[in-house]
Amino acid sequence: MSPASRFLVISGATVVVFSVGWWWLTYADVIRYAYLSPPNAGLCLVSNSDICQLAKSLCRGAHPFAIIGYRSASIWIGAALLCASLVTATARDA
Repeated sequence: MSPASRFLVISGATVVVFSVGWWWLTYADVIRYAYLSPPNAGLCLVSNSDICQLAKSLCRGAHPFAIIGYRSASIWIGAALLCASLVTATARDA
């Protein structure tokens, strides 16, 4: 694996892990108070629908970490970095 591919894998995996962690910090109360079911809250990991915005706004005022909000674009950035690492790895092998 080339250094560029390795960097992209590490960067992409880091962004994905932090995105999932940030999502959990944001939506844990939403799930706990049953504003959204776990599967519906899971959809907010990859999309930013109106129901996700509503659920976040219901919990934001009392959130213990004063979370501003999760942005679904962050997980897509991580996924793009991981895909780029696969492309650079396979392009080097070809």
